[in-house]
Amino acid sequence: MNKKFLFIVIFLCSFFVNAQDVVKESVSEKKAASTMSLNKKFSSKVLNAYQENSKTKVEDLFSYFQMLTDASLNDDLKKEVVKNINLLFQNPNTLVIDFTSDSFDKITLQQFIQKLLISEPILFSVSEESRYDSVEYQSWKTGYTLSRTKSGIVTKTKIVQKVFFYETPKMFGEETKMVFSTLLGEM
Repeated sequence: MNKKFLFIVIFLCSFFVNAQDVVKESVSEKKAASTMSLNKKFSSKVLNAYQENSKTKVEDLFSYFQMLTDASLNDDLKKEVVKNINLLFQNPNTLVIDFTSDSFDKITLQQFIQKLLISEPILFSVSEESRYDSVEYQSWKTGYTLSRTKSGIVTKTKIVQKVFFYETPKMFGEETKMVFSTLLGEM
């Protein structure tokens, strides 16, 4: 009787140990999948589409910056532009380049917006050529050349900006679906 009982206990323990190994493997696989680089998670065509979309966000951003320097724009419209700028960024205190000064120091986005509101008109133009580097878990870096025209003087600056890529829930009627979106980060 003892031999049968011992045999059953050993037999059941072996199943329990194997089950724990399977659970550990499944947890580690999920962790690896969640930290997988975007270029491994998506095909190159899909990732390129999101990267091109982020380029249009960069172009929109500089259009908004330019609008803030337009003295003929009314205050309500400027408030709406500031709101749209903040929606483009992951964090309202992200460091950006201060294009109102000639030193191009980095300041927070909110400080830069305040400086633009009192700045003389500045024209911005983003180059057609962009490159996308350093693809990571939830971000990549985009490089572009920015032309700034201030007081008739044109200055070209090469910029590398981080772009974040998130999966977020979005309501469609009564259904919630996961959608992917891009947000701008530090320059």
